Amino acid sequence: MQRHRLNLRELRYTYNAQRMADHVMATLNTDELLAIRDEEVLEPDRRLVDFKYFHIRPWMVENIKRALRLGLHKCRYRRILDIGTGFGYFPYVCEYMEHQASAIDIPDHRLYDRVIEALKISRVKQRVDPFEPLAQPDRPYDYVTAYQLAFNRPNSKAIWGAAEWAFFLEDIMNNQLVRGGLLHLEFNWSFRINDWYDPDTRYLFDGYDARRVGNEVDIRKH
Repeated sequence: MQRHRLNLRELRYTYNAQRMADHVMATLNTDELLAIRDEEVLEPDRRLVDFKYFHIRPWMVENIKRALRLGLHKCRYRRILDIGTGFGYFPYVCEYMEHQASAIDIPDHRLYDRVIEALKISRVKQRVDPFEPLAQPDRPYDYVTAYQLAFNRPNSKAIWGAAEWAFFLEDIMNNQLVRGGLLHLEFNWSFRINDWYDPDTRYLFDGYDARRVGNEVDIRKH
């Protein structure tokens, strides 16, 4: 497995994302976003780790690169669900590329709520818990994505095992994706290499003909 992408295609994505970022940034009300930052930073017990996302342009570049890697610049009007969307930059980029993007993230997170509202992202407030299905969509999606992924068991730092992943994948394949649709997962680098999932989970992924590269897993619905 490779840990880093270092190839001509990735360099091209980076170049194109940097060029496109100026156009995406021009559609944003950055003054509104920075006003939210300035107000929220004064809140007691505010988790300052989330404020790194107010460095808006670098995160827009990263999310444009994510969209380019999925080939979303080569098509239009795809339905996309982003799980654990945070500030919602990835769905925003998808909408900029003329797709229909929705998101799921935890409820009762005031900072996420305010930024999502400012960006006008369609979002369901739901925690992704073991053995709990995701909200049923009106129509299934062409893509389901999850970035900086770290699914833990409730009230525990223990990451999901094969049983939790089996339920999640069945829900995605049966209820969320169209035939031929793609589930794209990118695990959080804070996990040590090879600790994103155990051998039983790896075997489960491979049973779906998963493409596994570094911290990424792609599964296409047949």
